[in-house]
Amino acid sequence: MASGLTCGTIVPVIPDFHTHTHFSFDSQALPEEVCRAAVARGMPEVALTDHMDLNPLDGGYGYFRPEAHWQGLQDCRAQLDGRVRVHIGLECGEPHLFREGLSGILAAHEYDVVLGSIHWVGHRPVETAEFFDGLDFQEGIELYLEELACLAEEGDYDILAHPDIIRRAVFHRFGRTDLDWTPYEAPMRRVLRVVAGRGKALEVNTSYRRRGMGPPGPSIQVLRWFREEGGRWVTLGSDAHRPEDVGADFGEALDMVRAAGFEGVAVFRQRRPYRVPI
Repeated sequence: MASGLTCGTIVPVIPDFHTHTHFSFDSQALPEEVCRAAVARGMPEVALTDHMDLNPLDGGYGYFRPEAHWQGLQDCRAQLDGRVRVHIGLECGEPHLFREGLSGILAAHEYDVVLGSIHWVGHRPVETAEFFDGLDFQEGIELYLEELACLAEEGDYDILAHPDIIRRAVFHRFGRTDLDWTPYEAPMRRVLRVVAGRGKALEVNTSYRRRGMGPPGPSIQVLRWFREEGGRWVTLGSDAHRPEDVGADFGEALDMVRAAGFEGVAVFRQRRPYRVPI
């Protein structure tokens, strides 16, 4: 695979498999702009994984329009043909709770990849300080991991996206940019074991760095546990909502993947993983 220059270091050009466009409620980016940003980074392919929120608590509930999304991204594919391979994907919040709604959308078209993510645990938003209302630190982390295990076991997804997203709530409530998972190794390994056993991928999400919340995640520690539990597939995702963030901090993320003992990352085509050596 071609190489590119990132932060002064020569690294393989790894496709970004977590990006958002204006088909997501929280992005204004045109699909073509996101894809051109990938081209500028030297990426041979990119996945557009817009929010498909079925949880009534979510700010994006009711925003997603499947047919408009599909046609818009097909148009984008046609415009960028020959310059970058455009994969059409979705990010579904709490897919284990909304299986019927998700399956109906997936039945209509041949999507390339589905990201499963946690944005809510019951009525608690995992990205804000309010998540910890009435909970101490340990209670909050354990509650989050229990929900994450349910998603891992029961949800329809290809990639478990930002599996440590609770870091955002930790940052906003406690001001911490680090989270030592050692005290929670058993419940975290439960999640990782299921993801590995189901042949799914674990995402390394780089958005924490540009949010001022510390390094990409999950940590090298968690990535090593995933490999020990039989995990084969990891992906890189910027979680970009702006074109300029596509592929951000991938050099750092790749260093973490290598340090954990992985020799490649995954890309998905028609919901099947393929290895890209690093």
